[in-house]
Amino acid sequence: MNSIVHRITRNAILLALLCIVGMFSIPLGNYLKVSLQLWMVFLICFLAEGFLDCIFITGAYLLIGLFLPVYAGFAVGVTPTFGFVISFVVASPLIHLLNRVIRLPRISSMAIASSIGTIIVYAIGTAFMCWYLNWDLGTALVVGCLPYLPFDAMKIVLAIMVITALPLSIQPQWARKKVVISRRSAQR
Repeated sequence: MNSIVHRITRNAILLALLCIVGMFSIPLGNYLKVSLQLWMVFLICFLAEGFLDCIFITGAYLLIGLFLPVYAGFAVGVTPTFGFVISFVVASPLIHLLNRVIRLPRISSMAIASSIGTIIVYAIGTAFMCWYLNWDLGTALVVGCLPYLPFDAMKIVLAIMVITALPLSIQPQWARKKVVISRRSAQR
């Protein structure tokens, strides 16, 4: 019972943080906003106990944002960038699972999983932007992806730095085991 309460509490805190962090953004143009939503999604993927937790947290965020202004720039409902929020629900369980199964040192597996997840986020977000705004793929890529590449690379690095700095007691059980295995491999 304790582990269930712990898991629900962890998920609620991660969802609350995503809602809070997701609201704030720096506008760069008409549809361009730099936010820390994706950074928080990476943290969720690395701190959640299971891939279903990732789906629950990002899915709840998507639903909350349809009615409350928790999306980047205090946006609410379906906007041109709504596809990126949809993509969090798809990419987060994949990032989580990839991070768990990649048999490389922990930092490498987090970097690879986050990079693959970012590609999925871009693909779904760009496709939605093309459909919603009736844009061609080139325009959507130039507006919806290219300006964000350096920012999202920094978000991956920042997420890895935060996770590796956290005490093991805060990290999920599966991550603690991976840290122990990585430390044993490094000692050899």
